[in-house]
Amino acid sequence: MYLEILKINVRRFMIERGWNKAELSRQSGISPAFICEIVDGTGNPSIKTLEAIAKALNVEAPRLLEHHVNDTWIGDAIKLPPGYERVSAILPTFDAYLVKKKAMETQMKLNKLKSKTSKRKRPSKKS
Repeated sequence: MYLEILKINVRRFMIERGWNKAELSRQSGISPAFICEIVDGTGNPSIKTLEAIAKALNVEAPRLLEHHVNDTWIGDAIKLPPGYERVSAILPTFDAYLVKKKAMETQMKLNKLKSKTSKRKRPSKKS
């Protein structure tokens, strides 16, 4: 999950700066091959590597791993069930905390719903 979040955030920051993988490699001192792996979501970087990428992108390292549930970068392709909608808002800190807490609870409900749905779709095994 975190590799996917990292991939999305690094891509977003690169797009905001107009950078390609080669530029991020040059700015961070990380090999082009490993930058490709990170941007593709297959690389598993160390903390030092995350720090180098964050420094190059001029962001704090924890921002590379922030999960934005409502962020369109995370998945416009994710189809939401009826009765749910994706929103984005700027809120005071405490209100944002409450919304994030509610978003996590909702995500857990959606995961359970998805799990139940996928179990029903599985063909039964015949011995």
